[in-house]
Amino acid sequence: VNGAALGAGFGMMAACDIMLACDEAVFGMPEIDVGLAGGAAMLSHLVGKSRGRRIIFTGDRIPAQEMYRLGVIECCVPRAALMDEAMKIARAIASKSPTAMRLAKKAYNVCENMPQRDGYRFEQDITVQLSHTEDAREAQRAFAEKRKPVFKGR
Repeated sequence: VNGAALGAGFGMMAACDIMLACDEAVFGMPEIDVGLAGGAAMLSHLVGKSRGRRIIFTGDRIPAQEMYRLGVIECCVPRAALMDEAMKIARAIASKSPTAMRLAKKAYNVCENMPQRDGYRFEQDITVQLSHTEDAREAQRAFAEKRKPVFKGR
């Protein structure tokens, strides 16, 4: 986010896997100012009951620094550094096994709404599934050979 993430823009940001912002960004749900309401489910998940209600009930704009302090966004950097920071994270993710990344995202999305015990079991099933992939064997060989793995997505 390199500007205002208000209303639906805030919701679009919240739908992202990893959220970053420049230090000039602001976040809010100004719908209340025009007699509307929305975003309760998203906000209660992101910031909790009290803060979410405050954001919806007041229409206040929350600065990026506060969203970072709350742990909502991954970083708050000067605008000129935002794309570099995003690309650094993207490169780290792109260096991983595509198969493992796909299943890790699936596990996170599914487990997010499960009781912890069920989520753990779901993740363990994925771990077993991944342990039989070519990428897992390549990662183990690369570790033993002290080199970076070359993943093929299999």
